[in-house]
Amino acid sequence: MTYPEKLKYAREKLFLTQGEVAERLGVNTVTVCRWETGKSEPNIKAKKAISVFCEQNWIKFNDNEA
Repeated sequence: MTYPEKLKYAREKLFLTQGEVAERLGVNTVTVCRWETGKSEPNIKAKKAISVFCEQNWIKFNDNEA
């Protein structure tokens, strides 16, 4: 599973919109959309925030796996 697919899977598992995830991560909704479509990749700080967010919601999200 690619990083964009994992991100979308985690969001959908929590029944959240891209806007809700963006708000919780402190980024723009368009940014989350670009991450999920693979048009851009989160920077290190954003990846850490995504990882912490998933851990807090009991979702396994290992960005080292492809």
